[in-house]
Amino acid sequence: MKEKTGTFEPITRAEALAAAERCARLLRERFGARRVIPFGSVRGDGPWHVKSDLDLAVEGLPPDQFFRAWGALREVAPAGLEVDLVPLEDAYPEMRARILQEVAMPQEPFVALRRLIDDELTALARTAEQNEELLKTRADLPTWVELRAMAGLVHEFYTGCERILERIAVQIDGGAPSGAYSHSDLLAQVTADRPSVRPPVLDEALRLRLQDYLDFRHFFRHGYGYTLDWAKMRPLVETMGETLAEFNRQLTQFFEAPSPKSDQASTAS
Repeated sequence: MKEKTGTFEPITRAEALAAAERCARLLRERFGARRVIPFGSVRGDGPWHVKSDLDLAVEGLPPDQFFRAWGALREVAPAGLEVDLVPLEDAYPEMRARILQEVAMPQEPFVALRRLIDDELTALARTAEQNEELLKTRADLPTWVELRAMAGLVHEFYTGCERILERIAVQIDGGAPSGAYSHSDLLAQVTADRPSVRPPVLDEALRLRLQDYLDFRHFFRHGYGYTLDWAKMRPLVETMGETLAEFNRQLTQFFEAPSPKSDQASTAS
């Protein structure tokens, strides 16, 4: 049994591919899935790294068996390898096209990275739109149902932002932080200027704003729903759209900035 990142040894891409085959067989034979498609970094859509999950799209899995099937995958996945199971029928259009390889991924790694991030930003925009709908229809003092819905969206929003930043850290910096403070360390890493590698991805003001969302993520994952408080959540909920717009703007600025390596090459020539 392998232990990964501090607790477990890293899982190689070859090991993850072998696990994908075992998972696919289990889903077909035990749960009647028609099709199971590995995608993401295990398929080579992006770099495989120490924090990579095994992404599997499944078609034809009975909805009432979904969580049981997901749990059963632990029987055949290596310890330390998280499996993300995505019903193909529910995937948003951009993700579905990527899973089915209906759109060719660019060969140039930097361009391919931007394509993946554009898909992630489309998903984040949907989260922000749902949040705006809740804000328009909420009671003056949100009900517990509305509070829990908003909390879920805030958590989803930060998770999506973090996934984008992790992609950049892995592909451009060569790795993302690990350990007890890896989430905060990731924000610090992408805010830092790396003169020979890249400019800062985020400025300090946006890092601090995202840190607030990260702190809420920790509370949401480890607290109790009945402790949610509108006065504390309100700034995060009401500024989600504005935060996403600024996140989008800074990512665009980052991707359009000249690469330090390109500059060095042109100077040398």
